[in-house]
Amino acid sequence: MIRILFVDDESRILDGVRRSMYGMREQWEMRFSGSGAAALTALAEQVSDVIVSDMRMPGMDGSQLLAEVKRLYPEVVRIILSGQSEPESIVRTMRTAHQCLSKPCDAPTLKSAIARTMTLKAMLTGEHLAAIVGSVDTLPTPPKTYRKLLTCLRDPVTTIEKLAGVIRQDVAITAKIVKLANSGFFGVHEPVRTVERAVAFVGMDAISTLVLGQELFDSKSTITIPGFDLEQLGRHSFETAAWAHAVGLHENLPRVLADTAFLAGVVHDVGRLVFATRSAPAASLKPVEWLTVSMAQMEAQHAAAGAYLLGLWGFSDTIVEAILWHHSPSRCGDAGLGLCGLLHIGDLLAHERDPEQGRPNPSTLDPGYLEKLGLADRWSVWQALRPLPDAISASAG
Repeated sequence: MIRILFVDDESRILDGVRRSMYGMREQWEMRFSGSGAAALTALAEQVSDVIVSDMRMPGMDGSQLLAEVKRLYPEVVRIILSGQSEPESIVRTMRTAHQCLSKPCDAPTLKSAIARTMTLKAMLTGEHLAAIVGSVDTLPTPPKTYRKLLTCLRDPVTTIEKLAGVIRQDVAITAKIVKLANSGFFGVHEPVRTVERAVAFVGMDAISTLVLGQELFDSKSTITIPGFDLEQLGRHSFETAAWAHAVGLHENLPRVLADTAFLAGVVHDVGRLVFATRSAPAASLKPVEWLTVSMAQMEAQHAAAGAYLLGLWGFSDTIVEAILWHHSPSRCGDAGLGLCGLLHIGDLLAHERDPEQGRPNPSTLDPGYLEKLGLADRWSVWQALRPLPDAISASAG
């Protein structure tokens, strides 16, 4: 059973939650606490899978509570209910909560959010990986990219399109802005599927406040795996996005699918960032042995880790699924060439064009995938698309 802890200082609110969630009693083991201190005591007795807390509470508020839960039990999924919209509240909440739902929150929305977290957790191989992903609050951004973003924000004639063009060149900033847009603070009813839409929802003033405060974006490199190149990851991610988008348009797929493929491409390797910033050296291994183990773990699990993180952050199910299976789209549920396939193809085309990566080994192609779709003869056609110069020019402009 899913173990859930609900926290609110108003007993009538907790009573209402009990009534509205009564039908889930055979699937959920629910506990209720009237304060942050009581919640921590309950977790010390038995750790929950999910904690759902109100934001405004006397003494220890919801953000402080979730910060402590993150420190003590990073594997626990953290959801907060809030009606606040001040930048300071947004920052505090977004650093500690995986998801923010607007208050009051109806029962179906809350049920769906909780059920989805458990579906996401099934992607992982164990609590250790859940704890690694659960500890994420910020992700590193290359200083050069951060400076470009500051310059853009300080330009009095900056447009949403220009700002989005800078943002989508970086994995971490894109992930955070989309997480913000998908939170309950901005009233979005459907997960956003483009960076431009995310910027429009959040607003340039709010983004400027959050970026200039350096609360949600880490411009200092905190890489723990030697040799990991943030800038190279950003280039590859952007190029994957551009190729996936170009292939989608060339194959006459719906524009919304091609645009979603671009966003998915930018963040498809965010799981690598998770490992690169949170891999602790193992005392039992020599440095070279530890590096070998860490790199192998990152290669094997970055797709699941990235999908889990972005799912917790409110990205759409289709993007989460595409990231999970972007190395093996045959395992995805798409009947034809869909988001998983576009991401897989874009990733391989980007690697092929990267002189530092070399040409992809044929084994990296999902065996039989293109043949199954009747697209085996399309590879050379896609190679000739050459979307990068125009795409990079547009984003840099």
